[in-house]
Amino acid sequence: MNDRRQGFATTAVRLTLLVGTSLSLMAGCGARIEPLADMQESVTGVLAAAADPAGNTRPAVALNGGFPQALRSAVETSRSYQVALSLEQQALSGIGIASSVRRPQLNSSGTVGAIRESGDLGSTDSGIAANLTVSQLLYDAGASAATINQATAEAISAQAERQGVANELALEAARAWIDVWQYRERLGLLRSRTHEMEEILSQIERMALNGMLDRAMLDDARRQIVSISLEESRLQADLREAQVRFAAIYNVRDARVDRPQDLIPGALARQEAARWQEAPSLRRAAADLIIARNEVTIAAAAFRPRARLQAGVSSPMDDEDTSDTSVGVAIEYTFGDGGRRRAQLETAEARLDAATSRLAESQLTVEAELEAAIAQLDAIQRAMPLLNENIRLSQSAAQTAQSQIATGQSNLRQLVDAEMDSYRSSDQQIAMQAQRLLLHLTIAARTGALAREIGLDTSPQG
Repeated sequence: MNDRRQGFATTAVRLTLLVGTSLSLMAGCGARIEPLADMQESVTGVLAAAADPAGNTRPAVALNGGFPQALRSAVETSRSYQVALSLEQQALSGIGIASSVRRPQLNSSGTVGAIRESGDLGSTDSGIAANLTVSQLLYDAGASAATINQATAEAISAQAERQGVANELALEAARAWIDVWQYRERLGLLRSRTHEMEEILSQIERMALNGMLDRAMLDDARRQIVSISLEESRLQADLREAQVRFAAIYNVRDARVDRPQDLIPGALARQEAARWQEAPSLRRAAADLIIARNEVTIAAAAFRPRARLQAGVSSPMDDEDTSDTSVGVAIEYTFGDGGRRRAQLETAEARLDAATSRLAESQLTVEAELEAAIAQLDAIQRAMPLLNENIRLSQSAAQTAQSQIATGQSNLRQLVDAEMDSYRSSDQQIAMQAQRLLLHLTIAARTGALAREIGLDTSPQG
């Protein structure tokens, strides 16, 4: 009895030493574990590297290729779009990963060491033992199929997300271009009209010095010109803000751009608004709903057994022993898990309810937004002819007042009022043209047509 206890103790000591040596070797070969302070320094280093201008340079967007090409280049060089593209490619790869579980699985393992047999005639065999197992899934209550469907839906969701990012980035790039153009045009108009009115007032001032006009009327007219000149500061601030956004998007500073072409004509914008169900945001919400449904299927399948066909062969360490082979159907079932499966199923069902609500809410939001955009377009459509006529009449009135002021048929106040009305109508015309362009692009961006128009609708191959 004492010999047996002594042998057991000796074996235990050897096993402890062997395990300790193995763990030491594994620790030495593995990655270094960083303490909290060292990890804080690593995070600081990552942030410093990310903020380094030398590591964050990107090429300036060429503007001489035209408005559509500039939009496409701005999107393609955007990090947000590159991230979305990478996530889409990753999601497409996930389909193959999910599908692999339904293919035959081949596993092997080996042991290099010794086996100590207990008993009075115990002996130690040393060498190499190995085994090889082949298995094929037979039944899992639909979990694997749901996993594949979930991965496919995730790929579609990632694709819709990438399309949504492309359209939003293109819209922001277009907005910056339109704003730089319109504020520069409006500033030029203001300065031109102010200069014209200053010349008129200089001529009239000479008439006032000769007693031909009332000096008080001249001062009142100057106050009106000063009041409109105050708008120059606001337009300059708006232009500067637009230039900052333009530089951030195109990496070009103080750019002078022409009026952008209307990529999405009014008729096409209305057609796109009627196809609001094709919006990338809605496609993503619908794909997320399918993902949630498959999550419920996977969670429910955990309550069912799993079966797989399995065959294996094992070789012993002792060369005198024979190899063992096995073939059969392996069945797995969990009888108790402390409520984990039930909690997972309830969580999946809650996510499904949330996804259903999000889809319904997204549909209402997109439809309402596009209806509002069409209503604004209708208002602009009705206002533009009236505004053009008002510009014509105000310019005619200004010319008439200027020609009649010397004869006394018209006074200075009438002349200044006509000039001011002509300026404000022309300024409103530029602003309304910019708004109409932006509404067309906004509708196209919401439905995904803007990215297609500039050639960004090609999906990566999975």
